[in-house]
Amino acid sequence: MLGAFRILLYRYTRQPDIAIGTPITNREMIETQALIGFFLNTLAVRIRIDPNLSFLDVLQDVRRTCLDSYAHKELPFERIVEELQPERTRTEPDFSSDVHVERQPCPP
Repeated sequence: MLGAFRILLYRYTRQPDIAIGTPITNREMIETQALIGFFLNTLAVRIRIDPNLSFLDVLQDVRRTCLDSYAHKELPFERIVEELQPERTRTEPDFSSDVHVERQPCPP
């Protein structure tokens, strides 16, 4: 779904390089699974589009990029920004768009 959304953004903006923010839960450790609270981190996934690639190639590239990002999901976004200290202004966000996906149980 993120790949199709990214292709749509490219089609409307013609920007080949966009970072998309997506929230991800951090309940991988057994100790945190029973706790009540908000265990969420933001991943800024940078996705580049090559207009010469096929739709399937773009989707495969997005999949690889997402899997690489998920491998580092335990690193807090705020800490990464603090360490990198990118030049920031109020008009330039850390990522260009947000994508939120929720899993819902299927009705019987």
